[in-house]
Amino acid sequence: MKPAVEVSITSWKKNVVKFGQEYGRVLLMPGTGYNCDRPLLYWSAQALVEAGWRVDRMNVRNASDDLSTVIPVLNQAIDGWVESVRGNQSGEYSNDNVGRDDADSSDSTNQSGLRLLLIGKSLTTMTYPHVAAHYGLPFVLLTPVLHHADFDPSARVIPVPAVGDDIVAESEAPSVAEAKAIIRAELAGQSHAASSRYAGPAPLICAGTADPFYDRARANALTPHVHEYPDANHSIEVPGHWRRSLDYLKEVTASVAQYAATL
Repeated sequence: MKPAVEVSITSWKKNVVKFGQEYGRVLLMPGTGYNCDRPLLYWSAQALVEAGWRVDRMNVRNASDDLSTVIPVLNQAIDGWVESVRGNQSGEYSNDNVGRDDADSSDSTNQSGLRLLLIGKSLTTMTYPHVAAHYGLPFVLLTPVLHHADFDPSARVIPVPAVGDDIVAESEAPSVAEAKAIIRAELAGQSHAASSRYAGPAPLICAGTADPFYDRARANALTPHVHEYPDANHSIEVPGHWRRSLDYLKEVTASVAQYAATL
């Protein structure tokens, strides 16, 4: 029997700003085979640290190909992180002092008003409906799963009600009727629409046009903040073209930093 999925969250050792002085807290979340030291996540974190954020990093082990069994575990880990950083130490991760350094623990305060941001890559972008429904937090979706993976028997994708997705499998996603009402309001020029199909700020999407899990129509139906990279794969790289790949990495990092600066 394959081991159960395991999730841990720790404070990044390269954080610079002390607790209580940070601009906000960000949770960096990996993809399958793409940990937080890989380029898209690493340089996004570096940019945010320079901007005064403190970074916490998620590690996922033993993720099953059946994403329906993995996503609830990821959602539970995020619940623990949000509870912990907001100062409620009765949460799941309180014993691990999620995001806390021993030297800083005496300075910790209730941070319920602190800016929070999540950055997910591929697999962990699937937590977006849960985060939006429960917390309404801003989210960066790096190479989101908008077209199901062949290896996933549950055929999970991020639900996009605006294109008529069946939301039965994702009870936390907004209904199709609700999404259509938002779109009608946007078309009518009503400012309250807030440009997102889910609760909270519209997410940022960064993805390559050669990514098999990307879908342009679904991305644009989910958020107005879509950054595409021509010919780039699921790592937002163009095989055989290192200069373009590095240019794209810089563009993604800058987009993440700009999105975070608006919060």
